[in-house]
Amino acid sequence: MKLTTRLIRFEPMEKYTVIIPTRDRAETLEATLRTCLRQAYKYYEIVVSDNCSVDNTKEIVERFNDPRIRYINPGRRLSMSGNFEFALGHVTEGFVMFIGSDDGIMPGAIDYVDSIVKKFQVDAVSCSQATYVWPDFPDEQIASRLTFGGLRNHVEIRRSSEWLEKTLNFQVPYCFDLPNLYCGFVHKRVIDKAYKDGQYFRSITPDAYSAFATAIFIDKYAFSYRPFSIAGASSKSNGASAMHPVGDASEATKFFQENDIEFSEGFINCPSYEVIAAEAYAQLEKAFPDLCEPYHINYEAMLAAATANSNERTEDVIKNAVAKMAVNFGVNIRQVSYRKKTRHSDVFSMINRVLVNLISPRPVAVERSTDVGVNNIDDAALVAHLLLEKQRKGMVTTSRDLIKAILKQRMGF
Repeated sequence: MKLTTRLIRFEPMEKYTVIIPTRDRAETLEATLRTCLRQAYKYYEIVVSDNCSVDNTKEIVERFNDPRIRYINPGRRLSMSGNFEFALGHVTEGFVMFIGSDDGIMPGAIDYVDSIVKKFQVDAVSCSQATYVWPDFPDEQIASRLTFGGLRNHVEIRRSSEWLEKTLNFQVPYCFDLPNLYCGFVHKRVIDKAYKDGQYFRSITPDAYSAFATAIFIDKYAFSYRPFSIAGASSKSNGASAMHPVGDASEATKFFQENDIEFSEGFINCPSYEVIAAEAYAQLEKAFPDLCEPYHINYEAMLAAATANSNERTEDVIKNAVAKMAVNFGVNIRQVSYRKKTRHSDVFSMINRVLVNLISPRPVAVERSTDVGVNNIDDAALVAHLLLEKQRKGMVTTSRDLIKAILKQRMGF
């Protein structure tokens, strides 16, 4: 009898690392860590970079007593970008994601992302994010709101050049459609290319900067319409404090006082996502002029979008900043205001958005998620995951069912 041998090929397992930069966020960090630990993937690490907290952050981390968690501390207070830089320096391989200490990831997120990586052979995976507003958020009108995508579950392979142009022309919001390192995964081999003189983060806004820094170094990336991360906004969020000036602004004050990176020339720091995104790209452009040469900031569109997206609390500050930047960048401010109201492309864009909403599943929103037992980001991740699964299967879920599901998963049944 002839014996034959059959070679079995084993593919190396990619490592996944979730980095959580934090400072004095013990009250939200615990729930964030629970979302990160609800993963079955084996080659996986969570790095908590504690920026010299004075609360019980270290105690919260140690209480989990989980070998997947690594606690690091710079030993002195750093700026937010400095803490991001410090934390990134502790990762040597595999895919990396940053999340805030009031954000979270979905159950099974790592296995899901790994399946995308293997199927499409990509070095970056982003998603349509779920969002959760913590109950302590200063604006009561949106506190406890949980939102996430509809029934769209497919993965789209995108060209970086196309979405860079859309972002810099302000045709899409902020940097959410780019290959994100914040709340998305990017391979370390891509991250390493964006170091310059030993530094990666070169902007006051690390999430926007890293999105642009990834996009210029890769041709394609995967975008999942099914969310695998969930962005949180709490009373301690830097972004919430700066962009949503209601109540205590101490977090924004500390953020600006500790910042050690100068705002790029010509830009005026103001509560506008369009301005801070463009400023981040301008910083990248200075570091990598050759790679950024094909892509240019549409300053007129930036100022128009900043003006259009201001609200009653930010309108005066943004209006003054826009007037100064119009001079700095040689934009006719009267033309900006006029086009904002009458430009045909805006009309067509509005019609298109209406049509899209009519023919495609709308995002799901739970306005008062506390009514269904959601009190933190971990609860929100569980509920969002459950509802997405139920909807995908065409099932209807009641509030009582949601509460039961949360309790069941908390108890590990």
